[in-house]
Amino acid sequence: MNWSKELWFALLFLSVGFTIWPLMVYYLGLSIGIEFFLNTTLRTWAEQIVYGPLGGLDIFSIASFSFLCLPYLLFNLIRIILAVGQSSLKD
Repeated sequence: MNWSKELWFALLFLSVGFTIWPLMVYYLGLSIGIEFFLNTTLRTWAEQIVYGPLGGLDIFSIASFSFLCLPYLLFNLIRIILAVGQSSLKD
């Protein structure tokens, strides 16, 4: 396992997850016309829903942290599926 490559991938996808991902979800929700996003300002979305719960330790903070790590988790899921597919082709 190449740890430097793993650390760079973690840095990339966690950075995307903590910065770009919440904005993508918010603006996609606005463009699709989801009522929740139409009634919620970007400041409320960011301060109270996405990043706000990270200040404590409860179910909302776990949900918020999971949401922010979703791009990294999906990337690793795709890597696992590809590795299992490659190993099944070799056998």
